[in-house]
Amino acid sequence: MNLLITNIFFCVVSIVLFVFTPDGYSYEFCSLIAGLFLFHSTAYFSLDDKKNLVCFEFFFAISFGLVNFVYPIVYFQHNPHVSIFSYPFNVSIINKSTSLAYLGYTFFLLGTTKLLNLNRKIESETPFKIGKSSVDIFFILTVISFGLYVLFGGLEAIRNVYSGHENIKQVGIYSYFNNLFIITFSLFSLFLFKLKKSQYLFYLPFVLLFCVLILSTGSRIQVLSIGLIIIVSYSNNVKRISPVKLLTAIIVGSLILFAVVNLRKLNITQGKWDISMLFKIRLYSFFDIFLDLIINNRNLYVLVDYIEKSDFTYMRSMLVDIFSPIPGSASWLTSKLSVPSELITAGDMPTYLQFGKNNSWGLGTNMIGEAYLAFGTWGVVGFCFFLGHTIKLSYYASRKNVYAYVLYYLFVSHAVAYSRGPIILDPRLIVWSLILVYFTLLLTKSRNKSEKVIGENNPEKPPILS
Repeated sequence: MNLLITNIFFCVVSIVLFVFTPDGYSYEFCSLIAGLFLFHSTAYFSLDDKKNLVCFEFFFAISFGLVNFVYPIVYFQHNPHVSIFSYPFNVSIINKSTSLAYLGYTFFLLGTTKLLNLNRKIESETPFKIGKSSVDIFFILTVISFGLYVLFGGLEAIRNVYSGHENIKQVGIYSYFNNLFIITFSLFSLFLFKLKKSQYLFYLPFVLLFCVLILSTGSRIQVLSIGLIIIVSYSNNVKRISPVKLLTAIIVGSLILFAVVNLRKLNITQGKWDISMLFKIRLYSFFDIFLDLIINNRNLYVLVDYIEKSDFTYMRSMLVDIFSPIPGSASWLTSKLSVPSELITAGDMPTYLQFGKNNSWGLGTNMIGEAYLAFGTWGVVGFCFFLGHTIKLSYYASRKNVYAYVLYYLFVSHAVAYSRGPIILDPRLIVWSLILVYFTLLLTKSRNKSEKVIGENNPEKPPILS
């Protein structure tokens, strides 16, 4: 109850601040918002019943803070043109955008507490069943789809993209195998720690191998997604990860991803991967390590400024994503509506506004900006509340329902990327994953009956739910 009252209080504060946001840019105002964000987040995790930092909310909070609150107080006054901030944007919109982001965050946290049964007895619920044979199928499909992805040139194509020699939007037959690989690899990873210790220890080297191969191309998002699934599912199903170990994992992971992105840049400028050049990189701020997240703050400014002069899109800007579970729908919609694909694809608007259509690379987007683009302030409040509520409901249902379990961990896999992405989690990923799980369980139903219930396979610690 204390958590619910706290979140309602901060929602009221954020509304007042948004209504009375001063025009232009104010270091003091942006610092106040950032301070409230930190204080609110600390209070939330201190009062949360499960007392477990290894969850969607924690990783999302870190990413959200970096994406929306660091640039105005760390970079704007001393290094305003860092990275893609060198492209023009309306600086007079910074205060409003920062306040809008905090408004959305407070309603996200409110959504994680609203309408929950505070006396829920999770321990007495019967966990869902899944056998090793089902996990084996996900592993086999992962190996096959990755093999076909490589065979049809996918690995080389993505290397060329991150070497600056190919358009990221170019599609080949390998793209379909890549989609299948992402889905099966995610499913395999999220069920991995439902196996016995000897079994998941056997499979872990394969997970590491796939991640190294993906990182070698310069791509990081899929590896980050799998890493989040592994960390959270291990903490929930095997042994709770301590705050010290969690902090260590975050630091090590951040440095690895920072190294990869800089090696990728060196590959584009010098035509080679030279690890020794990493030691010559000059950091002007500690936050430079997270600049790949911070730069998406510009997308928030651009989208808010665009709506100040134009009408809301009412989700027209995400039609391609909504219909993405249907193969071929993207090209059909583009031709049928006779508009540039960027105008009906979530996340493409900032790139389109800066470069026009068919650009070879993108600027990314911003979750709050995308919600504002669709429905304005009400869109930000409503979407963020719905997101928080969906996360919490799927978390609570994940012990007894395999589909809720899959949904929750798919959200976990995007916990860091969400704040710099569209407002709806990839519908194709969700729909195809749930369909694949359904048919896999149907195929292995008779065999699973002879196998143990999840939780019995891990005597060290049952799944942790608050």
